[in-house]
Amino acid sequence: MASRGSARIALRLPTGSVELEVEAPDGDAPIDRVLPLAQALTDKIIELTVLDVEARGRSISCRAGCGACCRQLVPIGPAEAHRLAALVEAMPEPRRAEVRRRFEDAARRLDAAGLRADLEARDGWDKAERRRVGMAYFNLGIACPFLEDESCSIHPERPLACREYLVTSPAENCARPTPEGIDMVATPCSPWTAVARLEPGPPESRPLPWTPLALALEFAAARPEGASVRPARAIVEELFGNLAAGVRDSGGRDET
Repeated sequence: MASRGSARIALRLPTGSVELEVEAPDGDAPIDRVLPLAQALTDKIIELTVLDVEARGRSISCRAGCGACCRQLVPIGPAEAHRLAALVEAMPEPRRAEVRRRFEDAARRLDAAGLRADLEARDGWDKAERRRVGMAYFNLGIACPFLEDESCSIHPERPLACREYLVTSPAENCARPTPEGIDMVATPCSPWTAVARLEPGPPESRPLPWTPLALALEFAAARPEGASVRPARAIVEELFGNLAAGVRDSGGRDET
């Protein structure tokens, strides 16, 4: 078990500088122990992004109760999959059983639609295939297992990719997404990919590891977490290195 201490962090972005003091783990820890730090970073990055959007005369149209994006193919890294699995396991009954049932139902619907094979081949997707599979997934109408009353029931713990997704186009367009109808906001870097790249192994020699949120519990059960335990400070340093590289390499967004 890692102890905790405070850390002052700073990251320079095109939209401004992120500076905050957060709790950070010390000693050896699994990657998911740094997720609270990554969440705080992401929220600050999004805050700066929204201010930049508003300064340009636009406004974010995303609101509570608009759950169209919660039926999209949401990518999460291995550490987030383990974090969500632990979150579900800690839920009291009968809520835990109900959320597990939703995950199982989502997996069955993907299997019935024949989409599982496409998802398992995700390492070889190009941009066109990524869009094709993403639209096929969206057209199934599979709601996120955590969606309740068209709002996120785990909003403080929602995945990083969900935090990053912002649009300025009319909210109703999200129910019928097209390239022309959706005006996505480009964030200066992608924290969810920065966290996913923390997994062991040289990042340049392997595809970005991720799984659809709907299959997170399956993924976590099949992939033990212990192999990712290492010095927490090294994980935090690598996280910042990944974020900085994302800003340099993509100029805005990191692709899956």
